[in-house]
Amino acid sequence: MAFTKLRLSSHQLRVETGRYASNRTPHNERYCLICNSIDLEDKYHFLLICNMYTYTDIRRQYINKYYYENPSVLKLIELVQSKDATILNNLCKYVYEAFEKRVNVVNVVNM
Repeated sequence: MAFTKLRLSSHQLRVETGRYASNRTPHNERYCLICNSIDLEDKYHFLLICNMYTYTDIRRQYINKYYYENPSVLKLIELVQSKDATILNNLCKYVYEAFEKRVNVVNVVNM
């Protein structure tokens, strides 16, 4: 279910939430709240870039190093569109666990 939400843009990443907030955030200012970088918090950043320690640990556990070591949009597309059931299953596990961790971190940041 978490992976489906990611694919359908029905998630809480800033690239989407900034679009609907009452004080709408311009697209180029929807920065990642997790790692405090000036990167947009989009699918690419969430899956392969964000250097928050818990994402990094989960990423190492579930995603092949090939995808995140020198990430690119082409590798993201290859990962998400994989036909390999093991790769997709692990990606789903990553997305689920990373979303769970993100909720906790964002709640702390917003306090």
